[in-house]
Amino acid sequence: MSKLSRRSIQIILVLMLISAFFAPSNVKAQSTGLKYTVLEGDTIDSIATAFHTTAFRIRRINYIADLDYIYPGQRLLIPGFDDVQGEVMRVNQPFGKSLSAYFGSLHQPLVLLNRLNFITNLDQTWAGAPLYIMYTSTPAVKEIPVTEGLSGLETAVKQGVRTWTLAEYNNLRGPWMMLPNTSLWMPDTTAVAGVESNSSPAMTVSPFPLLQGKTAELITNAPTEGASLGGSLRLSVNDSLGTAAYYTPVEYPLHFFPADDGRMIALQGVHRFAKPGLAAMVITTTYPNGSTFSYQENLQVKPYDYGMGAPLTVDPSFIDPAVTIPEWKLIESMVQDAPPIKEWTFGFSEPSPTPDVWISKYGLVRSYNDSDYIYFHSGIDFPGNASTPIFAAAAGTVVFAQDVEVRGGATIISHGRGVYTGYWHQSQINVKVGDHVEAGQTIGMVGDKGRVTGAHLHFEVFVGGVEVDPTEWLQGMY
Repeated sequence: MSKLSRRSIQIILVLMLISAFFAPSNVKAQSTGLKYTVLEGDTIDSIATAFHTTAFRIRRINYIADLDYIYPGQRLLIPGFDDVQGEVMRVNQPFGKSLSAYFGSLHQPLVLLNRLNFITNLDQTWAGAPLYIMYTSTPAVKEIPVTEGLSGLETAVKQGVRTWTLAEYNNLRGPWMMLPNTSLWMPDTTAVAGVESNSSPAMTVSPFPLLQGKTAELITNAPTEGASLGGSLRLSVNDSLGTAAYYTPVEYPLHFFPADDGRMIALQGVHRFAKPGLAAMVITTTYPNGSTFSYQENLQVKPYDYGMGAPLTVDPSFIDPAVTIPEWKLIESMVQDAPPIKEWTFGFSEPSPTPDVWISKYGLVRSYNDSDYIYFHSGIDFPGNASTPIFAAAAGTVVFAQDVEVRGGATIISHGRGVYTGYWHQSQINVKVGDHVEAGQTIGMVGDKGRVTGAHLHFEVFVGGVEVDPTEWLQGMY
């Protein structure tokens, strides 16, 4: 073989070696890591946002040729979690349980759960929010509340377990970490494998999220025999009666009463000018021995558009804070109690003989005497004159019946459980404080007293000390 031939063969071999080195190898899809099963309504962008990644990275790691095509049931690898093995699933943070308690019930590493949900501050989470947890077949667990007034040792003794057993199962460094008002967990020995429990959720909240000006209905499981339930809802509210545009925190007590299904129910109004965002709810169970267990979770408050009313001109004395604020404090003091007897059934009946004719509706943002739009209409206005009767919207007890400056002839009726109705601008009041009235009973006559531009009935509904949209009550929703 000539020198030239050998040289040519050497060059060819070198080129083949170089080609082999740079040639792309067959790519195999990654089989390990964190997987997520696509749900109805998911998009690549929404999944990328949830896991703080990009749509491009999801497409690349899953070899998605069609830029935006994914389908329910498709399993996707999630970039950024290569060290995590398993499948993640989406749930909603349950009502009636703090996030830390819910995470504890899963018996999954807290560090991993916080990482999956990018949680750095528990105070920024809220009930009903989407969460991501690992899919597992962990045995059912039962909750053990560490009550205020009992030590960790006493809690363990009540459950018939050793304190170290309780601490170890809950990944605590020792029994001294069993702090009051926290939930601990142990395997539920009464659970039957393969049989799903049909127990009701810890709490339901309607509407969800909470809406400005609406009535919130909170239904929760009844406490153990002999225990009582209470709580509070803390909202940021602009209740300045048009004098300022600032928000202040207001804590409303929650009054729970037996519901028809054996659970407990509380009704609470959400102020028309409640600040959108998070509202802190605290629920406290008080046991017969005097110990208590409290938990907090946030509820989301969203705005509701009621529209804007026409600007109005009235006597300046009717918007003078020296008049409006003391009168409101008086009215407010009349609607705070929550007697246990529920006196209404299937909502409220109409307070006016012309129920289908409204002059003005609830929630309209208003301006008086060229002010900014910093007032709102707190009820429904029905037409009439001095010969038009006013009817009680439901059975109840009269707690207020007198003339006042802004509201004119005013009557307030308590219907039990913190629910009241108010009837303003009456020319005649036919009832007195202490009277018991029935639904549809005539309690007075329409008039034009107080802050009015003409004769009419102004009808209000108070729930938990807050003026709410009467429409839903007239429609029988509560």
